[in-house]
Amino acid sequence: MGSLLSIARGLASETKGNVAMVFALLLVPLIALGGGGIDLARYEMIRVEMQDGLDRGVLAAASLSQKEHPEDTLRGFMKNLDYAQDITVNLTATKGPNSRKIEASAAYVMNTAFIHLVGVRQLTVSVVSTAEEAKQNIEMSLMLDMSGSMSGNRIKNLKKAAQQFIDQVLTDENKADTTITIVPYAGHVNIGAAIFDKLGAKRDHSNSSCVELSTGSFGGGSVPSLKDAAQVPQFTQWNYGRTDLKPWWCPVESTAITYFSNDATYLKSRINQLELHDGTGTQNAMQWGYMLLNPGAKAIVNAAIDAKLMDAKFANRPASFKDPDTMKVIVLMTDGAITEQYRPKDYSRPVTQAPDNKQIINATDTAKMLSSVCTAAKASGITVFTIGFEVSGNATTQMTNCATSPGHYYPASGSGLGEAFKSISTSIKKLRLTQ
Repeated sequence: MGSLLSIARGLASETKGNVAMVFALLLVPLIALGGGGIDLARYEMIRVEMQDGLDRGVLAAASLSQKEHPEDTLRGFMKNLDYAQDITVNLTATKGPNSRKIEASAAYVMNTAFIHLVGVRQLTVSVVSTAEEAKQNIEMSLMLDMSGSMSGNRIKNLKKAAQQFIDQVLTDENKADTTITIVPYAGHVNIGAAIFDKLGAKRDHSNSSCVELSTGSFGGGSVPSLKDAAQVPQFTQWNYGRTDLKPWWCPVESTAITYFSNDATYLKSRINQLELHDGTGTQNAMQWGYMLLNPGAKAIVNAAIDAKLMDAKFANRPASFKDPDTMKVIVLMTDGAITEQYRPKDYSRPVTQAPDNKQIINATDTAKMLSSVCTAAKASGITVFTIGFEVSGNATTQMTNCATSPGHYYPASGSGLGEAFKSISTSIKKLRLTQ
């Protein structure tokens, strides 16, 4: 602008008439040209201010927890602008059962200071922004290691951390759309006496209710029928004679599966009842956790509802793996590597006698079975988090490989177990909200 004034002064000092006339003709466009940069700079400053305010406003207005009217929210983020009262706002709010979308535009008519000299008296500053927040239903399987090595402070730390995790996941905002299935495990998984009987499995004793699963079913896409399925016998391998925990390979009823619940008090009470047992059949826990997220598990769900072990309002779960409104999550916790699978050489042998067992599946094959289920779960769109509680060696590798990514594996020790669970609950909330 300074150079233009110098030129103008030079031309004005000329005494020749034709130069003065040219100067008079050029003066207005020269001023408009130079001053136009100022108008455009002011236009851009206003556009940036409005865009920033509108972007922040639509994010706030799209929040599912927002109680204020969307337009009031939007204007609240632009109220500090000098020209706020002259901004025109238009918006469309689309609300679904689990989502809210805000599409907004804002316009301000800016009077020009210089380019009005060439006929452009006003410039309209327009900005647009869109934000959407959508929360998904959550179906979660939480597998907790109840093997004998969890004795002492480990089980105390686990129960405390798991109960806190229940509260972290089942918030007032998320509770109505979330269910948690707890799958405690030792050498095997107790599905519960009522479920065992309603599904027609073959009962040989009443001490516990674990069902034999065929090796080929691990990681399979279907949920096998349990009609006439064999029962895991009552026996012990390493815990014979111990009084600080249950000796049995198959957990007793206090440590059976808890099905599809969003009742935090009930879930925490079930966690408090859990007891330690014998063996580490992580592959069995993972298989049950996976099957209970499979839409093919309707027979199990119906049996649980009939037995009053879950609320009928969740009868439509598990949802399809492809349901865009449902997020399926597995949280698998262990404190050690998977053990071999044993069974008594003689099923009629009294359980009060010292164990005399045979190995039916070696540790290499049980690890492969776990890997098959983990692969199938991830391929089905399930997000898999794993926690290694004071583990090393093979157990670390197994848990890292099972998780959705290395970042979904959480090593933990001592009271730090609670931090691992807390980090997972935070990650689940972030995954659930798409914005």
